[in-house]
Amino acid sequence: MGLLQVAAAALLVISAQQSSQPAAPPTDEALRATWRSLEPAAQQEVLDWVQAELEFEGSFQQTLLRHVLGAQDRAPSEWPADSPPPMYDAVRHAPAQPIARKLLPQSGAKAKALRERVFARVPERKLDSAWRYDYGTRELRRAENEPDLDRRFENLLRGFPADLDLAEALVERALDDGAEQTALRAFGHAYSDRAGNVAPGITLYDAWCSGIQMEMPDVECLGIVHDVLDDWRTWRAPIPSSKHAALYARIGELFQAAHRHRGLRHALARAYLVGEPVLRDSYGPHVERLHVVWDVHASDPVRLAAELPAPADWRTWLEGWALRCKEEPELLERGRVRARTLAADQRRVRETLAVVLEMAAAQRK
Repeated sequence: MGLLQVAAAALLVISAQQSSQPAAPPTDEALRATWRSLEPAAQQEVLDWVQAELEFEGSFQQTLLRHVLGAQDRAPSEWPADSPPPMYDAVRHAPAQPIARKLLPQSGAKAKALRERVFARVPERKLDSAWRYDYGTRELRRAENEPDLDRRFENLLRGFPADLDLAEALVERALDDGAEQTALRAFGHAYSDRAGNVAPGITLYDAWCSGIQMEMPDVECLGIVHDVLDDWRTWRAPIPSSKHAALYARIGELFQAAHRHRGLRHALARAYLVGEPVLRDSYGPHVERLHVVWDVHASDPVRLAAELPAPADWRTWLEGWALRCKEEPELLERGRVRARTLAADQRRVRETLAVVLEMAAAQRK
């Protein structure tokens, strides 16, 4: 029996032993105060100590982490550092209307206001992830603060063990077969208003996901059409208003397929290691069923990837799992057990951090 099969079977056994709880658990601020009292070298020792304790305990979450991290095809340091999304070239895609793209100041009021509007419906996560999967390149991207000790401490404080963010991105990569790579690369370009202003950190994908009324500059619209459809004849800038509806409808079709592909895989990746994940794109009501899907596939990303639907079959796939969970309550319970187990593992991460910090502080006295 393989590693994941053993872990999946273990989920069906609920231990009668309950770990002892302190009478008065330390607050987050108390733990932060202890953490700040340590020198960087001592902080690193705490992180290593916590990791060693978690690995020794061998929780279900740690079993999944070992499986994913052990299957890496390269060292984490070999992935490229993250960078701003590329901008479409106005001269190339709209030579008759070449409005140059201008990056707005990150902290400027205009950029901040646009980010607030675009991401208003995206729930904030507790995990400070230093990794993301780029569907346009099918590679991982590493944030500058990836090695930051404070970032890693805060993640432990919230119940996220070391490298959970890396593993999550690797799972998302494993689930992606690249079927929508061309479209997602196009929608991965920076969003611009009609004046050519680009707010840092907002892609065309983000703008289309937001549901807000947005400006649709010819440069970005034609960039998508050129890159995805290789159609350089149907629409040319400046695009007359009589042709806007057909153009926007065609881009909307491209986005819907890309969104269904990426959104499902993104939600599944977040539910792989976390019992109560924060999900975007209206996947929140599907959490229990996502855990069922993982359980049925023995928590194996490669095995699940082969059975994920094409965009045209996305709704049927989701409805099929909803019906199956309704007709097979024991299946739904397995998903709930998986979710509860991972939630308990998350609480244990924080408890372990608290104990190690207490011991580290005692050693300094």
